[in-house]
Amino acid sequence: MGYEKKVVLITGASKGIGRATALRLAGEHQVALVARTEKLLGKVVALIKKKHENSNPVMITCDVTDEMQVKNTIQEILDTFGCIDVLINNAGKGMYKPVQDFKMDEFKDIFDVNVFGTFLMTRHVIPHMIRQLKGQIINISSVAGLHGFAGGTAYASSKFAVVGFSESLREEVKHHGIAVTVICPGSVNTTFGGVEPGGKDTRPFLLEPEDVANTIEYIVNQSETANTKLIELKPRKREQFRK
Repeated sequence: MGYEKKVVLITGASKGIGRATALRLAGEHQVALVARTEKLLGKVVALIKKKHENSNPVMITCDVTDEMQVKNTIQEILDTFGCIDVLINNAGKGMYKPVQDFKMDEFKDIFDVNVFGTFLMTRHVIPHMIRQLKGQIINISSVAGLHGFAGGTAYASSKFAVVGFSESLREEVKHHGIAVTVICPGSVNTTFGGVEPGGKDTRPFLLEPEDVANTIEYIVNQSETANTKLIELKPRKREQFRK
């Protein structure tokens, strides 16, 4: 089945879920990749061009916590393609330890990326989507945004905030033809949890980044008459059964 080609903006696109999503969507949509590290973004673009010869990915270095950078990034994408059909707020940061061990700047830094970064990107994309009377916002939260855990006071509270933000945003924009979806993955086999590249993640149940990318692809390709509100995505294979 073919789908309308869309302009898809992906934050945190240089690694993990963002990278997998870029590789997944680039074959059928126009992707604009946003992250802080130009070198890593360049590697993703090279992989996309190797995998999809006719694709034309755009990469922009941007810190999602810096409003001027966010504003300029959105404008650059609009100037290039004329529209933004899908915003995937994937950029995230985590730190896990007892609440009494957190410093104020550490706690705040997690909220700056996970919550305020999501807010800023959305804040500057939404007016355009309202004008075009269509669009999709896909926010990547976590199962930690539904269920707290010891050591997760900063991360879980920020991801709960993303869920609440998404729920309220949906009510604000649904009359403009804009869908808002929040995806809450369980543990994912990336370096996000503190595992060094090439290291072994010892958690017994893990999703692959591609699992989340597949779910995002499903949402992106949904009919404009549908809005999946929330997906909680859990792993189902123990480590010893993984290939």
